[in-house]
Amino acid sequence: MSPAGVLRAQHVWLGPGRVLSPGEVTIDARGRIAAVRRARGGRVAPWFLVPGLVDAHVHLQIGALAGPRPRTFVEWLAAVIAARRGANAVQDAVARTEASIAELLDSGCTAVGEIDSLGTSPAVLRRAGLAGRCYQEVLGYDVFGRAARALVAARAARGTRACASGLSPHAPYSCSFDVLVAARRSARFLTVHVAEAREEIELLASGRGPLRALLARLGRWPAGHRPVWRSPVEWLRRAGALGPRTLLVHMQEATAADLDLVRAARAPIVVCPPTIRWFERTPPDVPAWRAAGIRVALGTDSRASSPGPLSMTAAMAEARRLWPGLSPEHVLAMATSDAARAIGRPGLGRIAPGARADLCAYRLPRALASGSALDAATAGALPVHAVWLAGRRRLAGRVRRAMRA
Repeated sequence: MSPAGVLRAQHVWLGPGRVLSPGEVTIDARGRIAAVRRARGGRVAPWFLVPGLVDAHVHLQIGALAGPRPRTFVEWLAAVIAARRGANAVQDAVARTEASIAELLDSGCTAVGEIDSLGTSPAVLRRAGLAGRCYQEVLGYDVFGRAARALVAARAARGTRACASGLSPHAPYSCSFDVLVAARRSARFLTVHVAEAREEIELLASGRGPLRALLARLGRWPAGHRPVWRSPVEWLRRAGALGPRTLLVHMQEATAADLDLVRAARAPIVVCPPTIRWFERTPPDVPAWRAAGIRVALGTDSRASSPGPLSMTAAMAEARRLWPGLSPEHVLAMATSDAARAIGRPGLGRIAPGARADLCAYRLPRALASGSALDAATAGALPVHAVWLAGRRRLAGRVRRAMRA
């Protein structure tokens, strides 16, 4: 399939406060945007054309949990660990990754910040044509010194031009300080689950609680270990890992002092509305974070903490319900340009000359003003008609067949 050529749409969204109505986007033979201009004369498609959505935090390999719904965060974590074991773990992970990518593409998503646990995601992402960054997950609460450095070196992987590489020292309750330091020295871009749950705060501050019990049950609690951290953010800062290239995931239990450190370090945060809903958590004050100058992106997380298929359009709609003070334009920016910058890929998530031609077209049922179209798209009220990956069109609902072609 050749690059798209020229797309003419009723509305083309270029970013907050910038809409072309009607608009025209020209795509060159390399799959990049050659020109963006107002459309003059002729027919235009009934589309609200936006940059391809960017899922800043997703676990494509993790499927929905079977059995009764876990009641607490630690019970949920134990269920996820148990579900990832098995004789066919790698084959199952590839199949789940393909299914997750198909869901995301059908929701308008063209780039991801993927957390890869088994080393299988880069090949699947390459076949699917998705861009973004693939972070290799590192686990090792009881790994120190030379062993920590060897563990990190073994997890490092090469990226591609479309999908760059990174490391994910998973969380303060699953990685030692030595593992975090080794990851920071090994990779330019990191992502870490931080201040996700109260049990995490308890473990770091006192070494007690249900997370310690889980680690002990897994044989991962080091003999004589005594945590000394005031907060997960302090853990990152002391390791030299708190900065603009470290994406902080969740920050659900962040304190005012934590947020001061994050703001000073210019570290981005990604929040996952489906997960907040799944655990019935009180939403963190994202509007206040943004007002303070902290970059906040949106992610979907995984099927294990999502009430339905992975969908960035649904994540935007949930964000609007959780934070009614955010404007539709801010929500769309959190799912496009802000998310792209959060994963260190500023060339994605935007419609501009020279950018990769990753686009999402929402079908308009009738003539709508640009503001109404924006409101409807971010509220989940418009269907995705098609996405373009580097200028190549894929119709919604036909993605999985195209992936296997």
